[in-house]
Amino acid sequence: MKSTNQTLVTAFALFSLFFGAGNLILPPFLGFSAGEDWLLVTLGFAISAVIIPILGIIGHARLQGTMLDFGNKVHPVFSVIFCVVIYAVAVALPAPRTAAVTYEMSILPYFDWDPLPFSSLYFGLVFLFALNRTRLLDFIGKYLTPLLIMILVMIIGIGIFSGEEPNVTNSLKTPFSEGFLEGYQTFDAIAAMVVGAVVIISLNLNQKGDYAHKKKVIIRGGLLAGLALILIYAGLIYVGALYTAAQPTDSRTELLSFI
Repeated sequence: MKSTNQTLVTAFALFSLFFGAGNLILPPFLGFSAGEDWLLVTLGFAISAVIIPILGIIGHARLQGTMLDFGNKVHPVFSVIFCVVIYAVAVALPAPRTAAVTYEMSILPYFDWDPLPFSSLYFGLVFLFALNRTRLLDFIGKYLTPLLIMILVMIIGIGIFSGEEPNVTNSLKTPFSEGFLEGYQTFDAIAAMVVGAVVIISLNLNQKGDYAHKKKVIIRGGLLAGLALILIYAGLIYVGALYTAAQPTDSRTELLSFI
């Protein structure tokens, strides 16, 4: 029972750690552009946004070390360069996007606030939250993820019952390839290196299980998180496809707000 609980908490935590701003705004717009080809883009999206990241988690489960340990398998110098590049990309692209999407979705429609002070407050709260590494995994897995999944299921449910049949026409010439490339834009393939290390550190701080036990918990949790991510992505892409004819827009956040 304890092992099952640890697996579920790890799975929920991995889901939330992977599901960022891009994961919310990219799938509906992808379905919106794909129309009746929504299933093909879902397959492409799932490979780059779910399968590759989960393979990274499985790699971490086998290694059970830090990002430096991961890179040391190649060479110590490569390890340092690898870590610098990963964190530089994270700071330059996906991190600012999380603040931007939060601002556009929750603040801009209702308040005339300057984005800079909001972003400072946002990242300040994120920093304070990340300082408590001993409770990070449990808090995300036990409290944040169930709420997040409930909201996502509500969005998908409302979208399905309010939308129409997917439009026959679409603007994507190569749906599978477009889905694959768009899935890469979530940066989860890169994030797996960081997320895996975070999970390992949290498990080491909170649990006394041996290598084999932690490996089993992480791999099972990763597979469950991957399955949940695929189902949510498929739902969001399908909902986007339902609004192909109903809401012409070039903005991902506008489409999500409309849904």
